[in-house]
Amino acid sequence: MSFPLRLSAIALAAYGLAADRALAQTEPQTIDPPAASSAADEHDDHADHHDGHDDHEHGEGAETVVVSATRSGRAVNDEPVRVEIIGAEEIAEKAAMRPGNISMIVAETGGVRVQTTSPALGAANIRLLGLYGRYTQLLSDGLPLYGGQAASIGLLQIPPTDLGQVEVIKGSASSLYGGSALGGVINLVSRRPGSSPAGEVLLNATSEDGQDVTAYFEAPLNESFAVSLTGGAHRQSVKDFDGDGWIDMPGHERWTARPRLFWEGDSGASLYATLGFMTEQREGGTLPGRTVPDGTPFPQDQDSQRVDGGFISETPLQDGLTLNVRGSAMVQDHEHRYGATLEDDSHESYLLETSVAGGTGATGWLVGAAFQSDVFQSDQFPAFHYSYDVPGLFAQVDHDLSEIVSVSLSGRLDDHSAFGTQFSPRASVLYRPGTGRSAGHTGRAILRRRRLSRTSRRQGCQAGAVAGHFGGAGGDGVDRRRLPVCVGRGECQRVRVER
Repeated sequence: MSFPLRLSAIALAAYGLAADRALAQTEPQTIDPPAASSAADEHDDHADHHDGHDDHEHGEGAETVVVSATRSGRAVNDEPVRVEIIGAEEIAEKAAMRPGNISMIVAETGGVRVQTTSPALGAANIRLLGLYGRYTQLLSDGLPLYGGQAASIGLLQIPPTDLGQVEVIKGSASSLYGGSALGGVINLVSRRPGSSPAGEVLLNATSEDGQDVTAYFEAPLNESFAVSLTGGAHRQSVKDFDGDGWIDMPGHERWTARPRLFWEGDSGASLYATLGFMTEQREGGTLPGRTVPDGTPFPQDQDSQRVDGGFISETPLQDGLTLNVRGSAMVQDHEHRYGATLEDDSHESYLLETSVAGGTGATGWLVGAAFQSDVFQSDQFPAFHYSYDVPGLFAQVDHDLSEIVSVSLSGRLDDHSAFGTQFSPRASVLYRPGTGRSAGHTGRAILRRRRLSRTSRRQGCQAGAVAGHFGGAGGDGVDRRRLPVCVGRGECQRVRVER
């Protein structure tokens, strides 16, 4: 039996510097507003070891950590929608161990499973709460840069080098993001550049002839503009451990690059824009010159190229209103080989969305409209081409009934060009007494997509619509951990996160 040995001295050094930089920003704090209890202030350190001690009793003047995936702009502890945070410290630790993709980062989160879908190519997807991976919406800074439904290989093509935190919503989030989020949402939040140039390089090698090189650089251009750039080169040689001629560890060569632009105006307006480039050649199946039991070779390869881009613009309006406009586009080409069968296909995904948010007192609200488009084309099987257009309207209301009870109501109405009109509601309640926290939700979501198995394509069968329904309610206990979470440009803070 062979065990991979990772040679990552430079990676660990970079991780140590990144962690020291994050922790040096501030002393450990909690993120809830302080309560008027001097006795609690005297026992801050002791309370770190007792989950029953409420976060309200700590840290005067603590800075609020905002979760972007829920659209509400609330702090983690005040959010009725159940959200789990993977902080910068944990991301840096996992990136040092596996810098090529994000699978290890999300795999150790409760209720999240990274499932292998194609051992021959090493493909895997993310399952939330036991639902199939196609029901998980993967976002980058709130944008579907990897498509409406990220492919199984796509998860293995996203490096974690430039991530500041990861937000996980478990359970139906179709009321926020449409039918692709029936099982939940994983939002990858990028780092924000600091006030001075910074960067890091991570080198990784394994005893099974795998190598990774990733680099990250950030710099302010002036008081308003800042940029960051992430790039990576990844390689793995094919391995046949038992000598039977079948590749047990698929090989790949992958190159990635992602520049980002940040702008902040004096009036509070902001703009974020990004471009992404990826190319990969992945090899599996039989080794050259070897055959399967019927005497024929069966190579199994996939070549991928992806180009994506997106932007998010926020503009303050009168009377405390905020206008948000966002859009994204993704074009991805695949060349598959299954033995003697070649399949070439392309995927396209587009999003344009605008919303207005406001609030008065204990109530916050948001209304918006979105237009999504998904296109699939196959050179060998034109009968399975599709083009879906989905305009939609969505709304969300958050209200604090009291200091310990908060509710969130959201709904989305989508008009699918092929499957008609669907409505996806969701209701969430947060009850937070002085000794703990309990959250519950119920929701309904419908997803109808034409999905093609390789067998169906070969037989020329017409694939039918796939419909799903999910709803449920439940509570979660309190598992408080101290994690550094980015709260602003180049600022990190150790905070309590409820999981």
